[in-house]
Amino acid sequence: MSYEKAMKHSNNPRKSKFYQPVLGMPFKEGERVESRHSMAIRIATSFNVRVSEIYIGSEFKQVSQEFNTEDEAVDYIRENDLELKHKHVRIYNNEGMHVSGW
Repeated sequence: MSYEKAMKHSNNPRKSKFYQPVLGMPFKEGERVESRHSMAIRIATSFNVRVSEIYIGSEFKQVSQEFNTEDEAVDYIRENDLELKHKHVRIYNNEGMHVSGW
């Protein structure tokens, strides 16, 4: 959907609840909104791996030490076959913000 079309729909009160702007898309001319992923990466000083068997209403438990980069955390996941052993594997930053994984 084009920017103009999205703005047309968002200004229509009957349809606006069905359309949400994409993160990073300008809401007004020159205005941008930072995504949660970008914010999590920007403020991170370290990363860790967390897993869960149940997605809804479940706490993700940390299973790794702190890593300096997200790539080191990904390597840890691959080396230990965590994606095969657990239903949900995620990478979090030191502040507890979800960085990547589903």
